[in-house]
Amino acid sequence: MTVRTRFAPSPTGYLHVGGARTALFNWLFARASSGSFIIRIEDTDRVRSKRVYEDAIVEDLKWLGLAWDEGPDVGGPNGPYRQSERGPVYIDYARKLVSEGLAYRCYCTKKRLQELKLEQLKAGLPPRYDGKCRDLKEAPEGVRPVIRFEVPAGGVEFTDLVHGPVSIDPVKAGGDFIILDSEESPSYNFSVVVDDALMGITHVIRGDDHLPNTPMQILLIKALGFKPPQYIHLPLVLAPDRTPLGKRHPGTTLRALKREGYLAEAVLNAASRLGWSPGAGFLGLEEMVKIFKPERVSKSPSVFDMERLKGFNKEALYRADTERLVTVVGPHLEGADRGWLAAAVSAVKGDCTTVNDIPELLAPFVEYELTDEAKRHLSEPHAPGLLKALLEEVENVEGLDGAVYRDVIERLKKRTGETGKRLLMPVRAAITGRTTGVELEKVFTLLGKEKILERLKSCLK
Repeated sequence: MTVRTRFAPSPTGYLHVGGARTALFNWLFARASSGSFIIRIEDTDRVRSKRVYEDAIVEDLKWLGLAWDEGPDVGGPNGPYRQSERGPVYIDYARKLVSEGLAYRCYCTKKRLQELKLEQLKAGLPPRYDGKCRDLKEAPEGVRPVIRFEVPAGGVEFTDLVHGPVSIDPVKAGGDFIILDSEESPSYNFSVVVDDALMGITHVIRGDDHLPNTPMQILLIKALGFKPPQYIHLPLVLAPDRTPLGKRHPGTTLRALKREGYLAEAVLNAASRLGWSPGAGFLGLEEMVKIFKPERVSKSPSVFDMERLKGFNKEALYRADTERLVTVVGPHLEGADRGWLAAAVSAVKGDCTTVNDIPELLAPFVEYELTDEAKRHLSEPHAPGLLKALLEEVENVEGLDGAVYRDVIERLKKRTGETGKRLLMPVRAAITGRTTGVELEKVFTLLGKEKILERLKSCLK
């Protein structure tokens, strides 16, 4: 059997970390099994589905490096890969179930269904359709019917690779359910079943909020004459407030994280730890492929931890190719020589938590302006003498590197008697215009002798 997995997002919003985790686990399992990974767009919600969201989801998945074998943008033998383009397929299969006596047309009005629901709730019963139209002899005029699947009596049992044996009675859960509405638009459960079957999906990996849907889907699959796939329901991903991660948490979308300066590698490492424990350390995709096993996924919900993401991002920045980072931050540092910028990025990237920290740390090298805090340190009585001594020391060296910087500072200590902040704060304030930033050794090396002398003379004036 060739393994085939799918990620099937609804384009009703931007992709968040929880969705990225689901896509990642589907991709990992397919690649670990030498199988195929498919993207399918579930856009039957005509009101909320937007093409801009679909395009963003596709772009974000590419940013993560999760290439797919079939999908709306690459095609494939099982298309179309947008549900909105598969309407006739769903209608044909719904009519097939009706013709075989496994589904029926229901003419109940919304008013009648609402009244039925209220009666059942008052009686302390769970709401479910009472089957009124199952044996209807004559169809009423002027009412467009829906098509309901006739749920057989008895529970449905299946084995989930994460949760183990599961048994649910779909009759008690809701009874006969709609598969095609009065506009001939398919329900979620019906379209998913038809698509998974026709696209040959062997393993359905999705959030465990879909677990209650699974018995209904298994009944439909069998009624249509297909073999059920293996189900793998992942634990929910929670926000720090312990609510399910979703559109109410816009800061956790991949769009937002990318904008805030997080790298794809960091997001992948953070997402992979949501319900799975691959061990300590920073992992690349290929390393994840070698060790991923769905049986090792936890049953318990996991909380998305921004601090953990920051830790992974620091590691990702440290490992990142310098030229890649230069391309990203270059537009934010206009006028900087690319060769110098490469050296500067290489020097400071280890001090950064996000990509956005790099332009901030390098700004004093490109633009020179004293902050109020820097002016305060430079107004200390001992500062002018200290800066004059530093000017003389720098004038007497040929170039500046780490070793020269350390020698200069040692001689400055002996000449002035100053140490600690009284020594270093005026020095930093004078040559960077700020009181915080990268370590002074890197500042001296990156600024160079000429600029340091220029800035010291400016301060002494």
